[in-house]
Amino acid sequence: MQADDRKTVIFAAGGTSGHIHPALAIASEIRDNNPDVRIIFCGLAGNIEAEMVPAAGYEFVPISARAMPSKYYPWFYRWLKDNIHGIRTTRKLIKKLKPILVIGTGGYVTGPVIMAASQLKTPYVLHEQNVYPGRANRFFAKHAAHVFVINEKSKENLGDLDAITVSGNPVQPIFYNLDKEQGRHAIGISEDRFLLVVTGGSLGAERLNKAISGLRDHHGWQQLVKDHPELMIMLSTGKDQPNSPEIYEGISNVQVTNYLYNMAQWMAASDLVISRSGAMTCAELMALAKPAILVPYPHAIDDHQSMNAQSLAELGGAIMIKDKDFNTEYLIDRIRYFINRPERLLQMTKALSSAEMPPAEKVIYQKIAPYLSDKDNGDNEQSKKKQQRRS
Repeated sequence: MQADDRKTVIFAAGGTSGHIHPALAIASEIRDNNPDVRIIFCGLAGNIEAEMVPAAGYEFVPISARAMPSKYYPWFYRWLKDNIHGIRTTRKLIKKLKPILVIGTGGYVTGPVIMAASQLKTPYVLHEQNVYPGRANRFFAKHAAHVFVINEKSKENLGDLDAITVSGNPVQPIFYNLDKEQGRHAIGISEDRFLLVVTGGSLGAERLNKAISGLRDHHGWQQLVKDHPELMIMLSTGKDQPNSPEIYEGISNVQVTNYLYNMAQWMAASDLVISRSGAMTCAELMALAKPAILVPYPHAIDDHQSMNAQSLAELGGAIMIKDKDFNTEYLIDRIRYFINRPERLLQMTKALSSAEMPPAEKVIYQKIAPYLSDKDNGDNEQSKKKQQRRS
C-alpha cells in the first residue's frame, strides 16, 4: 500500500456486521463531506469484513488479531502472538500513511489497531455499540480523543471521561428513509399480509430457528394459519446455521433463506420482528420504529444483549424474553396476541418514534470534523494536549 498526499483515516472494525455497519456509516458520512479524504479499513482476512469493506468501495488491510482470553487458556500464547503481530503490522501502516485519525468500532481487530495508534500517539476515537462497553473499549477509552456511546446508561458504565458523547448507533441511511409501504413494494408483499421477520443476525440463532422448525405439524400453528391465512413468516437462518430444505419443508406460511441481503426492506415491511438483541439490530429497529420481540443471546460477553434489549423494552417498543423461555409454543402465543391486537403494535411504534435521535453518524462526524479540516481548532488542540500528557 502506497502513501500519498491525501489525509487518511483508518478504521478498525470486524467480526460481525454489528461492528462493520457502524464503521461503514461513519465512513460514508466522511466521504460525503470530505471526498478527498482517504479511508482505509483494517480487519481480519477471511472474515465478513474482508467482503463487506471492498464491496462498499473502501481499501482493506488485513491485520491479525484474536479474542482476548478472560482466563488462562492453552491458546493464550497464540492470542499473544497474533495480537503482537497485528500491532506491528498496524504500526508500519501508521508510520507509512500518517493518518490524522483512527476510528475503532469493535471486533478483535480493534485491540491491536488502537494499541498501535496509542503507542504512536495518533489520535483515536471509539464507538461503543452496546449499553455495557466491551473490554477493549473500557481499556482504551481513558486516552481516546473522543468516545461515542448509545445512551446515558452506556455513558455511566464508562465512568468519568473528559470527552464522551451520546450519539446512538450509526445505521445505514436506508433505515431512516424506508416506511412500511415502501418496504412492501420493494419485496413484493401485499398490504393485507401480516408479516413477521425472524432473524438471528448474520450468524444466525439456533434457538429462533428451532422454534420455527417446530411449527411443522403443530396443531396450534395449523389453527392459527387457518384463522389468519394472511399470516407470513420470513426466517433468516444465518450463514452459520443449518438451513437444509427438509428442516423447514412443508411448514405452512413460512419462507426461509440463510441471509437477507435486503434486510432493511424486509424489516420495514414487517409488522413485527423477532430477533437477537445485538447493538445494530436494536439501532435499526429504533431507526425504523419497528416493534420487536427480543431474545438476547445468553452467552454474550458481559450479557450486553440483555442490556440492549432492556433499553428498548423500557421505551415500550419491544418485549424481552430469555433464550431458555423462547420456544414454538411461546412463538405461536405471541403471534396470535399481536395479530389480533394491531393497536398494541401501533403503541410500540409510537413509543420508538418518540425516542428519535439525530442520525448517529452525523453526530459523530460533527465531533471528528476538525481533524478533517485544513484548520486546527480547540478540539484538535485538546486532543494534542492529551497525547502530550501521555508521552
